[in-house]
Amino acid sequence: MTEDLYLEQVKLEEEARGLTIQRFHRDHSKATLDETFSETFLGSHLLKNYLKPFSEAISEYLQNALSGRAGKNNRTAKYLNCVDVSTSAYLMTKAILNKVCTYQENKQITLTALAIYGAGLIHDEIRLREFDAEYPKLSKRIHEDFGKRELRRDKRLEYMQAAFRKVDMDWSVWTKADMLRIGVTLLSLFKQATGDIRVETVGVGRSKKSVVLASEALIDVVQKNADSCEALFTTHFPMVVPPLDWSEDTLSSGGYLTHNVTRYPLVKGSKRAYRAMLSEKVRSGGLSNVLTAVNALQRTGWQINARVLDVLEDIFENNIECGKLPRSDKLFPDPPPAHLEGLDRDHPDVKEYRAYCFRIHEANRRMVGKRVMASRAFMLARKFSVYDNIYFPYDLDSRGRAYPKPSGLHPQGPDYVKGLLRFGEARPLGFGGVFWLGVHGANCWGEDKLPIPERAQWAEENLDLARRVAADPTKNLEWTKADSPVQFLAWAIEWSEAFSLGNPEEYLSKLHVDLDATCSGLQHFSAMLRDEVGGYHVNMVPNDVRQDVYGAVAAEAKALIEAEKDEELKPMAAAWLSFGIDRKTTKRSVMVKPYAGTRSSCNTYVTEAVDEKLKAGVALPVPKDDLWKFKMYGAGKVWNAIPKVVVAADGAMKWLMDVTKLVAKSQPEDRRIEWVTPSGFPVHQYKFDVRSRRVDTFFDGSVIQPRLSEDTDMLDPRKMASSVAPSFVHSLDASHLQMTVAKAREEGIVDFAVVHDSFGVHASEIPRFCRIIREAFVGMYEDHDVLDEFMTSALPLIAEEHMEDVPPMPERGSLDLRGVLENPFFFS
Repeated sequence: MTEDLYLEQVKLEEEARGLTIQRFHRDHSKATLDETFSETFLGSHLLKNYLKPFSEAISEYLQNALSGRAGKNNRTAKYLNCVDVSTSAYLMTKAILNKVCTYQENKQITLTALAIYGAGLIHDEIRLREFDAEYPKLSKRIHEDFGKRELRRDKRLEYMQAAFRKVDMDWSVWTKADMLRIGVTLLSLFKQATGDIRVETVGVGRSKKSVVLASEALIDVVQKNADSCEALFTTHFPMVVPPLDWSEDTLSSGGYLTHNVTRYPLVKGSKRAYRAMLSEKVRSGGLSNVLTAVNALQRTGWQINARVLDVLEDIFENNIECGKLPRSDKLFPDPPPAHLEGLDRDHPDVKEYRAYCFRIHEANRRMVGKRVMASRAFMLARKFSVYDNIYFPYDLDSRGRAYPKPSGLHPQGPDYVKGLLRFGEARPLGFGGVFWLGVHGANCWGEDKLPIPERAQWAEENLDLARRVAADPTKNLEWTKADSPVQFLAWAIEWSEAFSLGNPEEYLSKLHVDLDATCSGLQHFSAMLRDEVGGYHVNMVPNDVRQDVYGAVAAEAKALIEAEKDEELKPMAAAWLSFGIDRKTTKRSVMVKPYAGTRSSCNTYVTEAVDEKLKAGVALPVPKDDLWKFKMYGAGKVWNAIPKVVVAADGAMKWLMDVTKLVAKSQPEDRRIEWVTPSGFPVHQYKFDVRSRRVDTFFDGSVIQPRLSEDTDMLDPRKMASSVAPSFVHSLDASHLQMTVAKAREEGIVDFAVVHDSFGVHASEIPRFCRIIREAFVGMYEDHDVLDEFMTSALPLIAEEHMEDVPPMPERGSLDLRGVLENPFFFS
């Protein structure tokens, strides 16, 4: 790591913190609303319409409140007065732009959540400033000495660790209720100053909530200013030097170099007692696989593929269809079925249709947010394209799953983000690498169901396609028809370059080749239960023919449709047989089944699959008025077909739920269910009963009462039971990843691209990586009976009066785990 790169990293961390607030304040305090604004870092439109009037509104509010005219003992104003007005305006605007205007997975942001999030940013800024005030000499060293003196990296690390140890970031100045009031006050001031957010009430009964929505003008501002306002959209940037390793000394401080990025623990949301227990496990060597794996992910150097970025920006700007790249087209719901007419609003069919319409409207809203997120990803990619290597700090969730800290641009993004990234270091392909790079191309195109040698052959036969695409990808759009189009584009460029050498084995490749599990959740359930039926369907027994569990469920669903006996439903059955039910119809429903998938989720996924087929040009076999009924009929058959193929997993999930429910009913002193994964990671699972109360706040001149939910100290048996099965199996796929990466590091592999159940390395390293993946999986289950270990952890937490209700262990089958070693499709 050079001194210049270190200084670059410090500047990036200052920018992510929002120290550009100070520059904003300096630049604009002397400016007038003229052409000088266009020269500032925020741009005139955003400044004129948001930050300047918002700052003025906060100032006026504080003057009134602190003068006594706004009521006595105004805690909200006193708290806000702890930080300068421009900082409060900047950070709350950042919260609004991030949470209201960008894509949030399947949900709108509630007033309560947004208020607490925005106030939390301000609270963190105050904590960081208090650090500077309390330790001015140490802070000065961090900010100045590193840039002036040739300090070795170990000295830098020593100083940073000293700073972290002196400040306990767990303390909180503001209560949750304080944050709610502060946040709502700022949101109200933002609305008064700009008019570009509104609060609406959605839902009924207990599901009733207030959500914050953006005006069209605000969305327009975000889209127009995305390129010049990266600090507003970013909390964690990628790094340009390797992150600090996770170790006993850094379990609470994260991978960034300075305190400008708020410290974060290895395990998200973990409590102090849990982190103390992790420290002890590190000292005893019990977390060696976990830390080796997550540090290896952090040390992997990445690079922006500039050629792909150039093409993708053109495709996005011209709204060309390209896989999951968000477009500006709107969706429209199917017309209501005739039989709904006259039915009561609370009739199940009416509620189901209304929920479907809501999902369509939400999809349109999310699409705007997705386009903002895509713009943000391209902006970040352009920003970091000047570096030879960039790095992504990781942390873990409570189940041990690894996630990059930066958002928008990272190796776990959608296809259009993954395709922008390649390894920073190149490796010669060699003979094996040429073969597996060819397999990767076929996989990206959508030929991943072929036998593996035929995939490599497909790539050789489509060399001309790769050359055509690489020659002019903005005019030759054949690549956009691939299943993973942007990754296919990156492959086509490398494939054509490799063969232009005459000897592709000498080509220096930077692409990662990914090996994906065959329905990872079912693989883990089949292994723990030694389930030969499930194991057969997910490629765990020796077989030269690839088995397809999604196709098997589709075949069962088709058989159920063919066997339809209800005369009234036979026309619908005939329509489905004409339309065709295939693996794409069943895939997502089957994938989520091991994670406690529901009938409602099955309805959603089948509906989306039908819409995708219709969009692709397949004829609708029923009148349009019957489309909804058609979708629900098919979803019902898929739901009934799943347990005919996924037999044993249902029993194991029920057993886990029953045991966990008994623990929750017992209310043990340590309020949790816990287990240790084969990699040594301790999982603590707790879902508390929630107490909800209304908090009086003022928004837009009126008293409103947003609901503040707080955990009680009592476990919720229902929530505990419903969450344990997905958490358990997620912890096992996390364990497999950790043990695989740790074993690969021992064998000299250093660069990794992973997404939970998809593992990637350089093409030349795939042959031995295939062996490592399988050996790690078999070793997990030969050395550990995970259900027995779960029971051993649970029994001491179950009260004596509930012991007679403990269910017997699930029955085991006769699956030979070592068959995994011989099946080429287990991960492929």
